[in-house]
Amino acid sequence: MTPLPILERVAAFTTRLDQSMCDGCDACGTRCTAGIRILQSEFEAIQAELARLPAEEVARVLAQEKRQPIPGSDEHYEACRFRDVERGRCLIYPARPLICRLFGHVEWLPCPIAKTPPPPPGAVELMQAYAAHPRHTYEEWLALTAGDRSSPSR
Repeated sequence: MTPLPILERVAAFTTRLDQSMCDGCDACGTRCTAGIRILQSEFEAIQAELARLPAEEVARVLAQEKRQPIPGSDEHYEACRFRDVERGRCLIYPARPLICRLFGHVEWLPCPIAKTPPPPPGAVELMQAYAAHPRHTYEEWLALTAGDRSSPSR
């Protein structure tokens, strides 16, 4: 039996996650850091979501200061470019990459307030399959697709 393509496996896994207790919660938001490596298909989904959103909203979030304090520390981290630090939410939530969908739902990314149930089996295997595909940061995909006129430039 041929394994499902990675995006179908991601969809099948993430639809099994119970996110009902996450509604209105942003406790995982402090984990939204810059430099996450994503698949090209995830980059393209983000581009499509950005094109769908009001340009003023995209510009407002992208213009925010992304250097954020680490709670309970004197240290700082660089928040994801799509993290709306002012409103505590994700600009591209419907198109967020797999790693973002797994926050709070897998053993290595536990819910910071222990609200979620144990994760369904298969997360480790899914991440191994995911990691076998070419991944780059959003910024790297932008550079790689700069000559592709079909990609929005936001």
